[in-house]
Amino acid sequence: MIFPNGMPVAEKFRQAKSAGFEGIELRFGDEVSPSLGADEVKRLGDAAHAAGIQIASMWVSGAFRTNPLNSPDPAVRARSLEGLKKAIEFAAYLNCGALLLYLCRLGEGPKLEFGYEDTWNRVSAELPKTIPWAQEAKVVLTPENVWNKFLVSPLEMRAFVDQFHSPWLQTHFDIGNVMQYGYPQDWILTLGPRIKRVHLKDYKLSNRYEQGHFAELLEGDVDWKAVMAALVKVGYRGFLSPEIGYEPNDPEKLRKVSDAFDKILALA
Repeated sequence: MIFPNGMPVAEKFRQAKSAGFEGIELRFGDEVSPSLGADEVKRLGDAAHAAGIQIASMWVSGAFRTNPLNSPDPAVRARSLEGLKKAIEFAAYLNCGALLLYLCRLGEGPKLEFGYEDTWNRVSAELPKTIPWAQEAKVVLTPENVWNKFLVSPLEMRAFVDQFHSPWLQTHFDIGNVMQYGYPQDWILTLGPRIKRVHLKDYKLSNRYEQGHFAELLEGDVDWKAVMAALVKVGYRGFLSPEIGYEPNDPEKLRKVSDAFDKILALA
C-alpha cells in the first residue's frame, strides 16, 4: 500500500529491498489479478526472487467483499470459496506462505446486514473445506482482526482459530487495529503461537469518547516496548509488515518507515 497505484510489481520489489525490507505483501485482486495465468503468476515470483525479497503474505479481501462468506445464500459462499481456492493456488506459485483473510463484515456503516452468531456459524462451517487446499499448497490461512465488527476480542479470535484444529488455519495480527478496543500486547499473549503474520501500525487514542486515528509509526499510543516483549515471550519468528498508505508528497516515506521499523525492532 505504500507504493503508488500503477507501479509495476517488480519495481515495488526493487524499492522495498533497497529500503532495507526482506519481505513484501501483495494484494490478490490488485497486484495479483485472479485472471492471470499460472505462468504469469510464477513470473511475479521469479521477479521477487531476483530482487532478493520474499512475498510475506497476500491479502485476500476482494473476493470476500463481493461474495461474503457469511452470506445466507450457499451459492454466494461457494463463489467465495472458489476465490479463496484460486488465491491459495497463486500463493503456492509465488512461494508465499500465508494468506491474509478479510473474511466478512457484519454490516455497512450503521446498517446491520448479517448477524454475529449467523456469521460465526456460516464461516465456521465453510472454512474447513479450504484447509485441505491450504495443506496441500503449504499456505497458512490467517484471518486478521479488522474493523468488521467480528472477532473483536483476543478470546474470541483464539476460540475461533482453535475450533479448526489445524496448523493451516491460524491468525494474522494487526497491532494498530486493536487499539480502539484493546491492547495489542494483551492480544499477543492470548493468541501466542497462533500468530503467523503481524501488521505494524500505530494508533493515536482520543482523550474523549470519539474515535482516535492511525498515526505514523512511533507517533501514536502503541506501547512498542511492551508489544515487542510480548512477541518475544510467545516466540514469534515470522514477518512484521508495516501497513502504511502511499503519500505522493513525501518521496522519502518508504525510507522513513524503514527507519521507524528498525527502531521498533531494536526494542525487542
